[in-house]
Amino acid sequence: MPFNARLLTGTAVVMSLLIQMQIAENGYAARRTKIAFTSTRDGNAEIYVMDGDGNNRRRVTAHQHIDRYPAWSPDGKKIAFVSNRNGGYIQIWVIDADGNNPVRLTDGVEDTYPDWSPDGTKIVYDAHLVPDDHHLAPGGIVVMDADGKNKRLLKRAGGLHPTWSPDGKRIAFISGVDVINHVFVMDADGGNRTQLTHDFVRKRLPAWSHDGKRIAYVGDHVIWVVDSDGENQRQLTNIVTEEHPTWSPDSEFIAFHSFERDRGLGGAAHVIGIYMVEVTSGHVRALQVDPEFWNLEPDWLYPGGLAVSPQGSHVTMWGRLKHIAPSLR
Repeated sequence: MPFNARLLTGTAVVMSLLIQMQIAENGYAARRTKIAFTSTRDGNAEIYVMDGDGNNRRRVTAHQHIDRYPAWSPDGKKIAFVSNRNGGYIQIWVIDADGNNPVRLTDGVEDTYPDWSPDGTKIVYDAHLVPDDHHLAPGGIVVMDADGKNKRLLKRAGGLHPTWSPDGKRIAFISGVDVINHVFVMDADGGNRTQLTHDFVRKRLPAWSHDGKRIAYVGDHVIWVVDSDGENQRQLTNIVTEEHPTWSPDSEFIAFHSFERDRGLGGAAHVIGIYMVEVTSGHVRALQVDPEFWNLEPDWLYPGGLAVSPQGSHVTMWGRLKHIAPSLR
């Protein structure tokens, strides 16, 4: 076979362009992804948004009552959150991402932890229901339409903190009593309940990775990860009081908040800050930490419709390369 220097040179140019474009686009993708979170920096718990690298913070809600637990809609246009602005009841609201048009979706006594279905048509949440004896009974998992209509109870007595799988077919949740609780998954209609974990670590707040392969959760107040089939369970962080995991769009990082990681910063007894851990290495870095304010409850927007590949935050480049390659033949 004759040596084709032109073809080799063209291939090298394409590979060089690919590498340079990937480096540039990865940095841009990290900046353009968004994290919604709760902060007390304005004297009250409100919803804020920042870039995925922790920059460009802006306020979304402004109300005298508490707004917490933000959850992005899949298209990034709306944020569901929890507020007690309706007579003290803790209920789920939704607001445009620019801070306009707040709308109450639920009318329960205590409705928390909303999570959108991947197609944006439904929201699953944790409802604290009031049974006949009028005592609060935690553990009701409810699915409703994104406008608050057609509420349907899926599970009672022990089902908490629901989160949708990225294909919309399953819901992960926590079930059990006291310290004997576990991560479960079930079909989106409540069927085929399957237990994933079997240890005695007290668990909370599962979060499905965007590639569908793993579920992060809080176990004894540190972050753990388990495969979505229950295999390869491992502890990821080691500072007690770390909570509320949320995955990056490329499923390579997990953001969370911690009460103790920067204890005593600036003379403060407790600093609640938002951090990011690399799942492979366990390396942690700060995203939003301030000794005077609490920053907590992050939710990372997965920009599935913004030309980000399923494998990660790599912007698809083949469209541009197809215009380059013919000239190199």
